Amino acid sequence: MFDFYSKPRIILVGRSQKDARRLIEAFDERFDVRYVEEVSDEYSRFSDAMVFDYVGEDIIRNLRSGSIPYLCLIGSEKAIVKYSLEPGEYLLKGPGYLHYLPEIVYSMLEKHRLQKTLDFEREKYMGLVNSMGCGMLILRKRDGNVIFCNQVAQSLLGYTEEEIEKMRLQDLVYDEPFALETILGIEHFDTDREIVMLTKTGGKTYVIFNTSEMLYGAESVVQLTFMDVSKQKRDREELIFQWRFLDNAEEIAIAIDEKGRIVYLNKFAAEIHGYDLEEMLGDNLASYLVQGEGEAESMQFSMMKSGKWKGRQLHRRRDGTEFIVEAKRSMLRVDDNVYELVIGIDITENIELQRRNNLHSLLLNGTGDLAIATDMKNRLIYLNEAAEKYFETRLEDEENKALEDISSEPLRNFLKIAASKPSEPLENKIRFPVRQESNAVIEFTGEIVRDHDEEVGTIFIGRKVT
Repeated sequence: MFDFYSKPRIILVGRSQKDARRLIEAFDERFDVRYVEEVSDEYSRFSDAMVFDYVGEDIIRNLRSGSIPYLCLIGSEKAIVKYSLEPGEYLLKGPGYLHYLPEIVYSMLEKHRLQKTLDFEREKYMGLVNSMGCGMLILRKRDGNVIFCNQVAQSLLGYTEEEIEKMRLQDLVYDEPFALETILGIEHFDTDREIVMLTKTGGKTYVIFNTSEMLYGAESVVQLTFMDVSKQKRDREELIFQWRFLDNAEEIAIAIDEKGRIVYLNKFAAEIHGYDLEEMLGDNLASYLVQGEGEAESMQFSMMKSGKWKGRQLHRRRDGTEFIVEAKRSMLRVDDNVYELVIGIDITENIELQRRNNLHSLLLNGTGDLAIATDMKNRLIYLNEAAEKYFETRLEDEENKALEDISSEPLRNFLKIAASKPSEPLENKIRFPVRQESNAVIEFTGEIVRDHDEEVGTIFIGRKVT
């Protein structure tokens, strides 16, 4: 196609040399004119326009199926009706028509060029509109009717282009009064507001939107651009729920950034360290830990290798006291940022209790006396090593079993005797076995154990009677 920097190439089609001279002389130096009497496909490929001095059904059909502009010169209005010619396809041969023919052809070429440019720009615009990540609706301002939608809007709402362009904005939003007051411009508002749009299946989609008003022809229209934020909204609500859950949990929850600075901690974490939330935010978590350089490097290596770590750490309170935390660390990625989430529980009391239990067990196992403990339902909960040897069984085989389920017959018989005795006080000592002729008679004394005035079990201490 010519670009007005070169001469437009015109093919003149006639029936005789007489026609050729008449047509060629009509065009001035602005045109590169060639006359032919037979038309071939190459002319349509290498010309900017074609002018026919006659017309026929085959000619009209071929011209209409092509892509270059054309003009047919006809001698009467009958030909217009016969060949169903449209305005712009023909020029009546009348007085002075050759004088106007060059200007008509030039105007026809310019119109064609402008249409090509318009089609290209429209295709480029539509490509951009349909490739953008947000939906777009063009709405008629006076009634909210949809007159255009892009492919993203169709996909988000579940409608085809034909379906959605027969609808009104009121059919597509959950809060109709709000839509009329804000989107259609009855009320001024800030951009990036959030509304709920309805899908074809009746579902709800949360979107943020902004609008702009423009003229389309002689009418005011509103361009509504919106983006689906349903997933972000759900993620945000879930995150809020998780933070609120952590704030009410009796566990330590701390999030630190890549430099080890605390960016979040729950109330329990602050309280157990003896600080307010605001005092610990922004501090380096390492300042609240008691750890050696090797321990810190080992933990960091584990985080880099697997993205998680589990172990015990020693924490320091405001008053200088220390406590032990059973902690789990894991990587947490939020958008483009990476955080470490630290979840832990204070196990100082449990460790001390376990230490005491171990000490008690060592003391009981270090004596030659037999030690037996039962709960208030007469189920066995402890045997020391001397008792295991005497009753020829093991604690792990008998622990928490009911009386009738005890596998060791001597132990079962002893527990039957113990269960028949008054619970408090155990003034009468138990001799076992009952038969006096036995060479290994054990005399047991019992005492009920209480925890805060609650009876939790009975302990029997047995010693050989000589």
